[in-house]
Amino acid sequence: AAFKGYALLKKISALEKKDYVGKLDEDISQKLKVGSVEVQWKGHLEKVYYPIPRGGYVRNKIKEELKWGIDRKSKFDKQKDFLMWSLEIVEDIAHQRYFSSIPVINYIMKHDIWWDWLVFLIALVLQLWLLKEWKIMGIDSGNIAEDLRKKTEHEQKCLQDLIKKAEQNKTQGILKTSKMCPSEGFYFTIVCLGIVHIFACIFLSMSYFLANYHRITIKNNPNKRMSIKWHSFYHFYLALLLICSACGIYTNGMLYCVHLFHIATLFDLLGRVIRGATKHADQLLVCMPFAVIIAYCYAIIYFSLFYEMFNHDKMEYCNTLGQCLLTVLKNSLRPSSGGHNYSWTGRRSFSDLVYRVIIDSTFWILFTIIGLNVVTSLILDGFRQLKAEREKAVKDMETLCTVCGLSKDYLTSNGISWVTHTEREHNIWSYVTFFYYLQEHSGRFSAVENEVLQKFKKTDPSFLPNGRCISIDTKISIEAE
Repeated sequence: AAFKGYALLKKISALEKKDYVGKLDEDISQKLKVGSVEVQWKGHLEKVYYPIPRGGYVRNKIKEELKWGIDRKSKFDKQKDFLMWSLEIVEDIAHQRYFSSIPVINYIMKHDIWWDWLVFLIALVLQLWLLKEWKIMGIDSGNIAEDLRKKTEHEQKCLQDLIKKAEQNKTQGILKTSKMCPSEGFYFTIVCLGIVHIFACIFLSMSYFLANYHRITIKNNPNKRMSIKWHSFYHFYLALLLICSACGIYTNGMLYCVHLFHIATLFDLLGRVIRGATKHADQLLVCMPFAVIIAYCYAIIYFSLFYEMFNHDKMEYCNTLGQCLLTVLKNSLRPSSGGHNYSWTGRRSFSDLVYRVIIDSTFWILFTIIGLNVVTSLILDGFRQLKAEREKAVKDMETLCTVCGLSKDYLTSNGISWVTHTEREHNIWSYVTFFYYLQEHSGRFSAVENEVLQKFKKTDPSFLPNGRCISIDTKISIEAE
């Protein structure tokens, strides 16, 4: 009843061009939880008021996806894409509302950021603990008794089995044996924090899949804006986090270093750096076989003509073609002054110098100049492309209204605040909430609401105020009078 009275009062205010609500408008709408949107109906604009449904909310991650993922090629494309996004967002809101009725699941899903930070912070604490505790202690088998006097009681207990080995090695002439010997409480700390870390990884995976399992698809659908492929890298990444967390206890905390990479999901800047570096991942993968082929060709040359020049003391092997290939690959990844910088043992003639100049210079041109520069240019191009897309999206959001397409300059020149227009008159999230209300409402609809619902289901943007808003229409009509 309160909502109907408020909506009726606002309708009368709009028709008579008088504000009967006044300064209490915003306070009343917040208390009654009333939203409003402008829609086009039968050639004129209508302001529709609706009660904001309880329990429905748009996740921040979804808001970010829409903000950066909407098609901004033209005004029509943007409105059409906005409705396609809204259809799936409405489904997501209904999905979140269903799980919010289950307290345990709702708690896990709402605190997903907690699990993200716990996974990283516990891993960081464990690695700092390892930096302090991991140290190698040795026993001099030539002087065991004097060596033990310098050690604490805990260290002596830790080195008991090592002492036995040292006594055996004494007869063999081995004077020094060593072992990792952490302080007391080390393994207890690893187990306790490790168990908490496992649960954090489990809750992180649960919060992700419970919130997104309805979006995971097997087949790629170009009409879906929020679909997630079943073989998404993030799915394998979550599995890796769980495996490394479970095995971290048995490896004395070593595998927890993998979870430090989780910092990239906590900060958007790091995430953008990774996305930029992997923007052309498919092309970068094609470059890898090409690099191996170059190395293989040179391995054949070395194995056929110069296999005796390799120095085993410098880890240069070419007794088989496979060894030669691994040696070439190893030296190809090292910085050099043009070529591989092999020892060329026993090859000191002028003809050998000519061969070396030819081999090193051609390899330097093919692998270093062409190959590495291609990889570098692909990575830089990925960064440039992402930056250009982001700048275009930011400029569009700051200068053009997503709903009606009116520019900021045009609105400002007509005395309408850009902030008021985008946050109150044509707020995209008010429209999404309105669409959710239409989908979930079980009562009767007005003629306007019914038409909007039918067009929304068909993603027909003709009901959106294209190039218009009630504020400007009202101003024009007043000036005409």
